[in-house]
Amino acid sequence: MVCRACGRNSANENANYCEYCGTSFRENITFKQENYSAVREQPAMEVNQDENDKPISFGDWMRTMLLPFIPVIGIFIYVVMMFVWAFGNDVPQSKKNWARASLIVTVGIIILFCIIFVTTTMDIINSGMNINDYMNEFY
Repeated sequence: MVCRACGRNSANENANYCEYCGTSFRENITFKQENYSAVREQPAMEVNQDENDKPISFGDWMRTMLLPFIPVIGIFIYVVMMFVWAFGNDVPQSKKNWARASLIVTVGIIILFCIIFVTTTMDIINSGMNINDYMNEFY
C-alpha cells in the first residue's frame, strides 16, 4: 500500500495508518506540499558556543602548569586551584575534567604512598630492630 501523504510503501496491506508519517489509509486526505516545504525552509538553529565549551588557550595552560613552581606558596595555591577548577561553575569543561582526573590520580598516589609507608613501618616493627639499625642495614 502506498501512502498518499509521504509516498512510501507499506509492507502491511491491511494497515490503517502509514508506518512513517501516521497518515490514515482509510480517509481521503490530500497532501499539502506547503506544509512540508515550510518545515524544510526554516533556517537551522545556530549553535551558540557556551563560554565553558571554548578551548583553553596555550597561555592559560602554561600558567596552569607553572603555578606550582612559584617559590614557597605555589604548591598550596595549586592545590586550592585544583579544587576550584574541578568543582567551579565558571570553568571550561576541558579544564574541569583535567582537574578532576588530576585529583583522582593524586589521591591514588597518596593511597599508594600510605600503603608503602605502613608496610615498611610494620616490617621494621616485626623485625625487632629500631629505625637506626634498619637504616644501617641498607647503608
